Amino acid sequence: MQHIKCISLLLIVLLLALGCAGDYGTLKRQTSTGNKMTLAELRENWEDYHIYYSKHGSARRNIMFDPKNDQKRIVCDAWYKITDQETLSETINEIESMWENQEVVIVEGPNGQFYGYVYCSWYFTSPYAPMVAVGKLIDEHTLEVSVYR
Repeated sequence: MQHIKCISLLLIVLLLALGCAGDYGTLKRQTSTGNKMTLAELRENWEDYHIYYSKHGSARRNIMFDPKNDQKRIVCDAWYKITDQETLSETINEIESMWENQEVVIVEGPNGQFYGYVYCSWYFTSPYAPMVAVGKLIDEHTLEVSVYR
């Protein structure tokens, strides 16, 4: 158990270091001021997004929402595309049943550009779930997002 905590802490430090260096994006917690995107809004407007989920083993862990109507795109490795509302609902229900504190966070590029959202249940609350590491900027419109397990 102590080994898992050390690895989780190391991954958090790595994510923070990557977010502060060069052409890397970050995941950012939504502030309490301004318009906060909610899961209900994302779910209601699901057709406006390219939607992907990540999983560890057979358990689904995170859902990424990449807006269709902008010039930016998110490239994903080890993510699975959601193409219908039923799969989205099943994925949300699975995440909510397995984890306690869900949250919608923002995916930002290296200069604070908005790329999309990630719905997750662990990001700021549980050190035991897989990390989502926002990877390198591929070009001015493309951000690569990876999952670290």
